[in-house]
Amino acid sequence: MNDLKKIHFTAVALVTALALVTVSCSAPQVREESPEERLDQARTSMEKHRYEAAQETLEDLKFITAGTRLGGEVQFLLAETRYRQGKLSEAEVGYGTYLLSYPGGPFAEKALFYQALSKVRQLEKMRLGFFSIKRYLPHDRDISIIREARVLFQRYLETYPGGEWVEEADERVTELLTKEGEHELGIASFYLNKDKPQAALARTGRVLQGPFPDPILDRARKLAGEADAALPDAQGGSGH
Repeated sequence: MNDLKKIHFTAVALVTALALVTVSCSAPQVREESPEERLDQARTSMEKHRYEAAQETLEDLKFITAGTRLGGEVQFLLAETRYRQGKLSEAEVGYGTYLLSYPGGPFAEKALFYQALSKVRQLEKMRLGFFSIKRYLPHDRDISIIREARVLFQRYLETYPGGEWVEEADERVTELLTKEGEHELGIASFYLNKDKPQAALARTGRVLQGPFPDPILDRARKLAGEADAALPDAQGGSGH
C-alpha cells in the first residue's frame, strides 16, 4: 500500500513539473528594445510635444550610442528638447556640444542657427503688441553676449549662404549690430557730456570703422563732429 502511495505522489510530482516546464516554455519572452527603436520612441514623443519623456529616453541613450551612427542625432535631439522646453542656456550648450562633436553632421546647420538663437533669446523680453506678444532686446542687455550671438549668426551666414534660416540670421545680425552701435554711441555721448571729447572720438571711431548699419554710422559721424568741435584749439578743434 505504501508503495502505491509513493508511486502516486511521484506521478503527481512529475506531472506538475512537466506542466511548469510547459508553461515556462510557452510564456512570452520580453525582448529588450534596440537603441534604434528607443530613438524612434523619442522622436515620437517630441512630435507629440512630450519633451520630458523624450529627454528621459535620450539621456538613457546618450552613453549607449556615443561613438555610433546614432550618437549625433541623440545629442542634437537632447538640445532640441531643452530648447522647446525653454531651457535656453542648456539648449545653447547642447547645440554647441553637437557642433564640437559632429562638425560636419547632418544637423550642423540647424544646430549653429539655434545655438545663436538660444543665446540671443536669453536676453530678450516680451511686450504686448496690438495683436500679439512680441520679443525685444532691452537697452540694458549685456553687450558681450550680444556680440557673441552676433558672431554666431554671422558664422551661420558665412557657412550656409544658401541655408534655410539665412533671412532671419541676416535680420538678427542687423538687430544686434544696431544694439552694439547704440551701446558705443551711448558711451561716446556720456564722455562728451563729461567734457571728454577725445574719449568720445575714440568711441565714435570704433563705430565708424565697424560694419554697423547706416543709421548708426550717420549718428556716429554727427557725434564725432560734435566731439571734434569740442576739442581744445591745441588739439586741432575749434575750441569752446
